[in-house]
Amino acid sequence: MKSKTIIIAFIAIVAIAAVSGAFLYKPQNNNVRIGYLPAASYGLLWVAYEYNYFEDEGLEVTLVPYPNVAQLVTALSSGSIDGAPITSVAIAAFAKNAEVVVVAGNSLDGTALIARNGSGINRLEDLSGKSLGTVQQVPGDFIFRKAILHYGINASFVEYLTPSDALQALESSNINATLLWEPYASLAEFRNLSIVLWDESVYYTDYPCCLHVFSSSFAKSNPDTVMRFVKALVKAEVFAYDHPGEASLKVQKYLMSVPLEIIYKSVFFIDPNLNRARNPLSVFFNISDLQAFYQLLVPLLITQNDYNTLVSKIDASYYENAISSLKREGFNLPAKYQ
Repeated sequence: MKSKTIIIAFIAIVAIAAVSGAFLYKPQNNNVRIGYLPAASYGLLWVAYEYNYFEDEGLEVTLVPYPNVAQLVTALSSGSIDGAPITSVAIAAFAKNAEVVVVAGNSLDGTALIARNGSGINRLEDLSGKSLGTVQQVPGDFIFRKAILHYGINASFVEYLTPSDALQALESSNINATLLWEPYASLAEFRNLSIVLWDESVYYTDYPCCLHVFSSSFAKSNPDTVMRFVKALVKAEVFAYDHPGEASLKVQKYLMSVPLEIIYKSVFFIDPNLNRARNPLSVFFNISDLQAFYQLLVPLLITQNDYNTLVSKIDASYYENAISSLKREGFNLPAKYQ
């Protein structure tokens, strides 16, 4: 009789624990609001959305467009969106005042120095005494600025809000040259302007163009959702480079003013002079390269304390768990992910 009483009591305790656990468990939020800009470097986001890779991971993703980096950052800070690919320099500039976490890569490199044909600008040193158009908070812009300052080149900088404005200013001869990221660099070439040199000529290691960022509160409350979001992007990356023609068509849907040829050339065409895409779309997350790039921003853009704060907001666990999950599923990952 005593043993029966003990068994019944044990069953009751287990039942109470199960009910309590049910009340304590908070299901993951599968509804994700993601912001984006009208630039080819956001292509993986669109490919994943259009080919239902997010849906396959059980996610309901809403894409929200913004006209510039400043508004995208403001939307993330205010909670209007849960996450977004954001330029790495913009992240550095606002990270100390925002509760965010950097979870994965999005795109690499992809900025070029552009001039008019016959301008006499054929190398970086030819910018001395010239006006150079730039766009704020763009990684490639910072890379070139750093090189220009390092070599003591006396160029005057003219800042524009968007690359379209900078391109128009060059075509109107308001400036002598400009820095443009993709697809605007390839678009400039299409318009008979000259690509003088790419960012790899002034910085020899891959650096992040954009990174995937989530609000800290969303990522902390929904780690599995963020992990599955990253998985969907990796699948989109593999599909896009296996089927560049199809992927280009999906990207053009979000860049209607940009010719299909330019979209293809900017992110999927393997440029023989670079031995890679001009603006590689990639979720690949190399923490050491990222930290090295961010150290370059000290002290011109951020302080050492800001750098320490920024690095503390990089969390590779979501990315690592996504890659591990894909491996367990037998997904055919590119060599760099192995």
